[in-house]
Amino acid sequence: MSRMKAVFSSALASVMILSVPAMPAEAAQVTVTPGVEHSSGASQGSNIHRLSVDMTRPGVSVEALTNNPMDNLLQTSVLSRNHSREGHTVVGSINGSFFHMGTINPLNYKMPAYLLMKGGVVNTYGVIEHDPNEYMNVPSAFAVTKDGNGHIGEFGYEATVMAGGKNHPITSINKRMREVNEVVLYTDSYSYRQTRQNEYGMEIVLTNFNDSIEEDYRLGRTVEATVSGIYHKEKGVEIPENGAVLSIHGTENILDFGGVKIGDKMALNVGLTAPWNEAEYVLASGPLLVQDGQVDIEMKSTSDRSRTRSPRTAVATNRDGSEVFLVTVDGRNAGGSKGMTLPEFAQYLKSIGAYNALNLDGGGSTTMAVRPRGYQYPVVVNRPSDGAERAVSTILSAISYEATGVPTHMSASISSTAVPKGGRAKVTVDYVTDINFHPVKVDASKLTYSVEGNIGTVSSDGTFTATAPGKGSVTVRMGNASKSFQVEVTALPGNALIHGFNDASVWKAESARAKTTLRFDGAQAPKKEGANALSLQYDFTGTNGTSASYAVTDSIKMSVRPERLGLWVYGDGAKHWLRGTIQDGTGKEYTIDFTEQGGLNWTGWKYVTSILPDAAVSPISVKKLYVTEPSDSNKNKGTIYLDRMIADYNGNHVEQLFNDVGFNYWAINEISKAVDNGWINGYIDGTFKPESNLSRAHAAVLISRALGKTGKAVTTDPYPDVKKTHPYAREIVLMRELGIMQGDTSTGKFNPNANLTRAQMAAVLDRAYELEVSGSVPLIRDVPQNDWAYVHVAALSTNGLTTLNEGKYRPHENVRRSQFAAFLVRAEQLN
Repeated sequence: MSRMKAVFSSALASVMILSVPAMPAEAAQVTVTPGVEHSSGASQGSNIHRLSVDMTRPGVSVEALTNNPMDNLLQTSVLSRNHSREGHTVVGSINGSFFHMGTINPLNYKMPAYLLMKGGVVNTYGVIEHDPNEYMNVPSAFAVTKDGNGHIGEFGYEATVMAGGKNHPITSINKRMREVNEVVLYTDSYSYRQTRQNEYGMEIVLTNFNDSIEEDYRLGRTVEATVSGIYHKEKGVEIPENGAVLSIHGTENILDFGGVKIGDKMALNVGLTAPWNEAEYVLASGPLLVQDGQVDIEMKSTSDRSRTRSPRTAVATNRDGSEVFLVTVDGRNAGGSKGMTLPEFAQYLKSIGAYNALNLDGGGSTTMAVRPRGYQYPVVVNRPSDGAERAVSTILSAISYEATGVPTHMSASISSTAVPKGGRAKVTVDYVTDINFHPVKVDASKLTYSVEGNIGTVSSDGTFTATAPGKGSVTVRMGNASKSFQVEVTALPGNALIHGFNDASVWKAESARAKTTLRFDGAQAPKKEGANALSLQYDFTGTNGTSASYAVTDSIKMSVRPERLGLWVYGDGAKHWLRGTIQDGTGKEYTIDFTEQGGLNWTGWKYVTSILPDAAVSPISVKKLYVTEPSDSNKNKGTIYLDRMIADYNGNHVEQLFNDVGFNYWAINEISKAVDNGWINGYIDGTFKPESNLSRAHAAVLISRALGKTGKAVTTDPYPDVKKTHPYAREIVLMRELGIMQGDTSTGKFNPNANLTRAQMAAVLDRAYELEVSGSVPLIRDVPQNDWAYVHVAALSTNGLTTLNEGKYRPHENVRRSQFAAFLVRAEQLN
């Protein structure tokens, strides 16, 4: 057999290749194309899918399809796709009949096991089991008859062989058990390479056919062959490749063939009984499950094949064949489905209106593929028990012969139906189909949009911009297809806290060339407000390429698109890049930046913002926040903290810099500048403590930062009370070297923890910025001219760094953190 003809059906077992996609969310019954309905549901603890085909509807029918060559097994969905073309659209399919998987006869390996015929041309005869424990123990099949209806029942052969001037009937083809007075023709598609019949008969070997007797054989055509062997009382003879064997039983039959000699010519003619002989398609399988409206199974009820709950596949017809049902039942607990016994399956088929029903290949082969709305090809909708779609030899398919028409149906969505004034929403066309639900290519240039109600405008790409509060509609059209959306334009929401970073369950860590840990460390860790902040610990060491540590969530959602997103970040000064990922109402994801590359360069709390892309439309979801480093030269490990995310809808939101420094605080501007310049920081709890006294050690640090100078490594203790390991030893030594701050000359100590006095502050600022007395010095009532601090206070006063209150400077008072920040900024501005 050449195995090159391709027309038909399906499978018994095979190879798993494609994973099974989830079934599209649809209702229990959907019109796949006019005349074809897909139903899904459950019965007796089993999940069932059914395609109902109206055979009376013009342009719709059922076909048996296979691959070319037939022994090249493919999945049901793949065969469906391969056979779909303009004017021949496969809209749904089930796996068909069984196929040979044994290697006893290499010529039929993976070939369909039973009869396949299209338009009077045979693809394969297959076998007839004749064992009541087997699936097709009587010749049974499904056909699409000459009048276009479905037909199920027993078929028969009308075949003859001419020998000795006489036509002899051939009673069957490839029947496993030759019975009394039968003449059986055996071909390449038989189960074995020998006939395996008993010795009580005669067998004639035929070779050198003048035309094919099987594959591509047209029913009713006479072909000739040469007798190449005659055997009596042999237990089966070899079937020659591309040849055949006549196995003859019965005295009269043997006498009729008694004059045949080797070298004689014999003429054979094979046909089918009506209505099979004129059918468009014939697909044989078994057993019959429902006959004449009653459960009537052509298989022993004690057979394991009958009584085991398994996945099942069947084809059924109503009484007059005007409706064909293609049915699958999932089993083996795939998707929780138990499967059915054959009696249960037959009873179910009867309950849906089956007058006749035929079992097809089940088990792991059971598959139904249906074309979802907007799809070009069918996809698997049931749950094959192997966990993936099995390759098969044949399928039964619902076909639409209608060519693709004009756009008629449309599925579209709008990202939001409540849009604030000035906001945007995006219309997205999912798919367009014609009247038969054949997909029509969505051509953006042919889509038109309109707005009703004076609520806004819509651009040529479907972006609606709200301009005035009120209710109206947005419509998209393509040809005769359209979709409208009711839209309400609302007032802009107020800026709001959208996430407080207090719930660990909504976050998970992900990494790219990094190690990432997310934690909520509680009261002892940095936090801007509330009980917690999210600790993002990253480790980029030892990696090459861009590294990133992600905090991933699906819990931050905004029904209205803000102009900006704000976030409090406790930085570690490592100069990495802080970014995020958002998803808009169309499902598109965007990367946003909270800093520029290398811009995560501060230590302590800082409020950062990111402007959302103009193209992003409502609603908005935050998907990821992450720290990343593309440069291999800056790979380290560290920790940042995230807290208090703000949705800024009008783009002008301002956060209070510190929890204890209000917007109206007298030194708010100076403190802000000092913090922005990196001279001074707040505390881990989000406070600045502006009224706290400043120590001498901290003053040394602030002056060093403001001057932009870094001290040398300290190898010896610089002061009796400042060890070389002191955290600010460098800055303290630097101040001494620059002549800005000295220790106590009487004790030799620096007194790092002592509070800085206002007199000392004047001296420090005067020396650091080399101030000179400018103009006349006002009367300073509490600092005599002979006081060591007089000249320094005078320098501050005449340069406008301080204002005397009733002539008093208060030199012995301690300097508060807010005061030093203010004086430092004023001094810096002089330069």
